[in-house]
Amino acid sequence: MEFRGVIFVSFLIFQLRVNSNAFPMNDLISKLPGQPDVNFRQFAGYIDVDENVVGRSLFYYFVEAEKDPLTQPLTVWLTGGPGCSSVGDAFGSVGPFIVTKDAHGLQTNFLSWSKVSNLLFIDSPIGSGWSYSNTSSDYNNGDDTTNKILLTFMQKWYEKYPVFKSKDLYLAGSSFAGHYVPNLANALLDDNKQSKQSKFNLKGLVLGNPMLRKKLDDIAKIDFFFSREMINSSLYNEIKKECNAIDENNYFSSIKTTWSAKCKNLVFEADLAAFKTDAHNYSPQKLFDVFRPPCAETEKDLNLIKQVFIYFFTFLLLYFNSELQITYVRIESN
Repeated sequence: MEFRGVIFVSFLIFQLRVNSNAFPMNDLISKLPGQPDVNFRQFAGYIDVDENVVGRSLFYYFVEAEKDPLTQPLTVWLTGGPGCSSVGDAFGSVGPFIVTKDAHGLQTNFLSWSKVSNLLFIDSPIGSGWSYSNTSSDYNNGDDTTNKILLTFMQKWYEKYPVFKSKDLYLAGSSFAGHYVPNLANALLDDNKQSKQSKFNLKGLVLGNPMLRKKLDDIAKIDFFFSREMINSSLYNEIKKECNAIDENNYFSSIKTTWSAKCKNLVFEADLAAFKTDAHNYSPQKLFDVFRPPCAETEKDLNLIKQVFIYFFTFLLLYFNSELQITYVRIESN
């Protein structure tokens, strides 16, 4: 029994050393303003993504899994836009906290993915959220540049958190992350083929409402409406015939420049028919869940959301300046 006690104490000391050595304690967040007490740790900071250029960095926010973080997978979250901050989703979607209704603090998010995974939120590309560069041309970025920088970020982030390199890795995101996530997955797998050292243990991808290929995405809701008998076959067939001139290679082209006027009118007619409403009461917010009733007092709801995000970014700005001594913070109101 005494021998077992020595083994247990030795193992405990080893675990404590692993926990302290595996994390950059300079990036530790002691507590966010208005945050409830929790039993997991949070980290935030910058990763330099170019050794040859000073001032080219991506911001990250990392949350330990609520239970046994060293045995749980790592999920990387990328918000789309392109150009929206992933930190926004950390506090309004899958992260451990959500902003309170009065916008004066944080409350526990009982649907947080941190219950089953460690979470890493990355502000990407450069210019999103608090990610920045001192080189102005870096803000003119596309898929290829963004992907190369993300690969460098992942390599360097694992250098700061080496204990997670062997853990199962999942890439997740929404909207334009339909580009970011598959592109990064390919880059990680290509890097695995070339690397003689430890490899990225990529296990899967998670995409919510993703933008994939414009020719498919912009017409997909019409197929959905028809499959749920929300529009009739006559309108469906007319749309399929008229709306076939989309520039698939130009992901940023607006509908008005790629669809005919007749096509746009038909699609709008389908929206009105599917939502059983008219042009005056049409609410784009319903597009994310067509089976829910539209939000009541939409204008009031949108004003509250605006107040929430203003408060959220304000108190984080004050926190990072005072607690982490980050002197340069770039805020994008995306």
